[in-house]
Amino acid sequence: MKKSIIILIILFAHLNVFSQEYVWTVYNIKVDRVNAGQVVTAMDKYLSKPGNLVDGVTVSLFEIMFASNDMDATHVIAFTGSADAMNAQYSRETGDDWKVLMSTFDQVTKSDGSAAGRSIHTINTGAEGPMQHIIQMKVDEPQKYAPAFKKMWSTVKPSGRLTLGQFISGRKDGVSHYILISRNNLKDLLSPREWNTKEQAAWDKYREERGDSEIITTMTRALVKQWK
Repeated sequence: MKKSIIILIILFAHLNVFSQEYVWTVYNIKVDRVNAGQVVTAMDKYLSKPGNLVDGVTVSLFEIMFASNDMDATHVIAFTGSADAMNAQYSRETGDDWKVLMSTFDQVTKSDGSAAGRSIHTINTGAEGPMQHIIQMKVDEPQKYAPAFKKMWSTVKPSGRLTLGQFISGRKDGVSHYILISRNNLKDLLSPREWNTKEQAAWDKYREERGDSEIITTMTRALVKQWK
């Protein structure tokens, strides 16, 4: 974890006025289904121990439901929190219990990459669901995209939590930004939204004002367990 401090320093330098939002790190892992329970048990034992999780940091274990063929990972471990809380989490000293956790991971998991970034605009935070659909994009004009996104979804309330964010480290294939869409279940994820006239007009304006962008890949993950 200490090796990631440099990434976080770069990440914190980008925060500025976004202190009301959050920063994040993710670790993609591949684990055989028969060993998935060992990962949950090991994480629970470590993260439930007082002092191992800094106040203000949330750790979430997700199982990947749908992804492109180039992703070998089966699960995602995500750390989220304020810049200060995350800095404290990554700066703390680790002990023997951390070594035990890492030993378990070495035995039953394989790494499939990691990344770090920050949220830019998060809307409808009270409608957080256990399923997250993530659209990874190449945004050519972020100075246009972010305000257009905020304007759109401040006018039209999303049905679940919605976040526009930026990759700082670990991005690939031209990806610069992402949209995270929270849903309660598969039906919510797959059912199309019915737009009224006002909402459709707002959507058309959003597409006009946001500048050029390209969807690179998408993935859907479901929450297994969360610690905070």
